[in-house]
Amino acid sequence: MPDKILICQNCKNTFVYSDYEQNLDKRNQKSEPVYCPICASIKASEQKHPPKPKK
Repeated sequence: MPDKILICQNCKNTFVYSDYEQNLDKRNQKSEPVYCPICASIKASEQKHPPKPKK
């Protein structure tokens, strides 16, 4: 599989979905990513540590 160029649904920047990542995700039955690595890590961090409500 060739590398794919995808567009992040959050920040709209492009990112590379490598051949290696595609094969790994296929073996683990994961779908194609919709967020770039930066946005994905921010979302994961927010899920682990939700932001405190503003007063």
